[in-house]
Amino acid sequence: MTSSEQPTPTTVVIEVTNTLSLPYTTGYQRVVREITVGLQGPAGTGLEILPVVRPLLLDSYRKLTTDENEKLRRHPPGGHGRRRADRFGALAPVVRGTMDLSVTKQVRSALGRARGRRAITPEVRALSVGLPPIGSIWFDLEPSWHNPENRDELLPRMRAAGIHTAVLIADVMPELHPEWFDPTQRQLFGRWLRSHLRDTELFLCISRRTSEDLREVAAEIGMPRPNTVVVPLGADFAALDPQPVSLPPNIGKFLLVVGTLEPRKNQQLVVDAFDVLRRRHPDLGVVIVGKQGWLVDDLVEHITSHPEFGQRLVWLEGIDDAQLAWLYEQAFLAVAPSRYEGLGVPVMEALHHGCPTISSNGGALPEAGGDRVSMIDPDDIDGLCVLVERHLLDPEFHAHAVELAKGYESPRWTATASAVGDALRDLAERTPPLVPGGSGGHR
Repeated sequence: MTSSEQPTPTTVVIEVTNTLSLPYTTGYQRVVREITVGLQGPAGTGLEILPVVRPLLLDSYRKLTTDENEKLRRHPPGGHGRRRADRFGALAPVVRGTMDLSVTKQVRSALGRARGRRAITPEVRALSVGLPPIGSIWFDLEPSWHNPENRDELLPRMRAAGIHTAVLIADVMPELHPEWFDPTQRQLFGRWLRSHLRDTELFLCISRRTSEDLREVAAEIGMPRPNTVVVPLGADFAALDPQPVSLPPNIGKFLLVVGTLEPRKNQQLVVDAFDVLRRRHPDLGVVIVGKQGWLVDDLVEHITSHPEFGQRLVWLEGIDDAQLAWLYEQAFLAVAPSRYEGLGVPVMEALHHGCPTISSNGGALPEAGGDRVSMIDPDDIDGLCVLVERHLLDPEFHAHAVELAKGYESPRWTATASAVGDALRDLAERTPPLVPGGSGGHR
């Protein structure tokens, strides 16, 4: 190679089928978008980033359309997680059970395939891509246990064709706490994780705690010790003008809780603390932001039947970044009560907006907030009540918490992309994992 020639960039294939299929953003989809787009800039020097999707009815992966590329760069609002069965009121549990039956799922899947068949035009089919060259990288960035192709089929084929494999691990909670997930989720995630532990060379973890948990799980199930690298997650919003959210006039000083309603998020703790404090402090309110997840029917019933629901207890879905920024800036306190987090981006985002924060010590949350947040045990309702009341009654204590939050330096998504890019470039320098006789090829 002459001095004027540039080395051929390493192709990095990132599947975004799940990310683009969802009409809303959760924390996971935000990570996927920020890293993928970030790698397409200076952080990806020496790498050719190729986002792909795998439609159900297409026998290969394909490049994104122009519209899909634009969609990948936008964060849609947070979702409305109410299931379609919820519209049936008291009959909702029966309807949900019927919708979960295998026959019903097969019918719904067939209808989805029929819709997809109409969407595959000659122009879309022309975007199909074959197997990337030897030495390329398949980077499983999104929660691909939901994707059309099982990883216990895809990953061996990639390795047999001399293609490196990497994956982002946000957490391994379905293995550590199966009681927080339904059987289908546990099965999908377990199969996906074991496939990666068998065939993936590089595990990018979003916290030290996630890295340690992954290695412990691998040892417990008799899988090889994974090669892990911890990468920092960003918490800086794009430059936005905060957009006001319509709140009830009597909500007063409010506690802000951000995250999908699911068992581990533990929003019940904040609602219970509100019940203890609301009569002593009539200016106190609670705003919960997040779509409805799974196994939270009792919590949803408790919130929506609460005597203060829609007055001093508010649940918001479909909130976009500009509205969320406004809520962080207006909140009296942010509260992150989770029993476990792989990191805890809402804590970092709250601090980024100068919002004083109370956080549980669940999972990696101490890594997210450090010494700039007040910590509680996720089961300590008395501790939470004492802290909230001290903020309400002690102006100096509250002002100090505000100063701590305002002094926080947000980790940048550009730094996240740079760390991921460095790890992928290191991986590309290794000898490709070519298996003799492997032919590869997308099916």
